[in-house]
Amino acid sequence: MIMKAKTVFAGLLLLVIMIIFAFGIYYMKDDLGMKIGKSVGNKNAFQDYKVDTKFQDGSFRVEMRDLVTSTGSGKKEYYRYDIMVETADKSSAKRIKKLSPQVAAILNSVMSTFPPDKLSTEHQRNRVKQLMAEKITETYPEIKIKDLYFTNYVYN
Repeated sequence: MIMKAKTVFAGLLLLVIMIIFAFGIYYMKDDLGMKIGKSVGNKNAFQDYKVDTKFQDGSFRVEMRDLVTSTGSGKKEYYRYDIMVETADKSSAKRIKKLSPQVAAILNSVMSTFPPDKLSTEHQRNRVKQLMAEKITETYPEIKIKDLYFTNYVYN
C-alpha cells in the first residue's frame, strides 16, 4: 500500500513539473525566439537576405544579396551569393520584389542541386542562371526576365 502511494505521488509530481515546464515555455516563447536568433544568427534561411530594386536608363533590376543555400555536393558546404535579376519591364521587377521569399526559394533550390565543381566555368554558371530564369518564369509566367548576373559568389 505504501509502495503504491509513493508511485502515485511520484507520478503526480512528474505531471506537475511537466505542466509548469509547459507553461514556462508557452509564456517565454517570444523571448526564447530572440535568444535562439541571437545565438544562431537566423531564425530561417530567408530572413537576412536583402532585396533592392534599381530603375534607371530603361533598365529594371532586382538585386538579392546574401542568399544562402547548401551545395549539391552532399557535404557540409554552402553557397552564399548575390544575384541581380534584370527584367523586361518595371512591373516584373516589382513583382519579383513582392514575391522575394518565393523567388529566393526558387533560386536556392536550383543552386542547391549543383556541387561547386559543376559551377567552375562560365558556361556552367550560365546554364544555372538559365535554369533559374526558366524556373521563375515557369512558376510566375507574368515575370519577364532578360538576364541574371551573379554579383557575388562564395562557397565554403
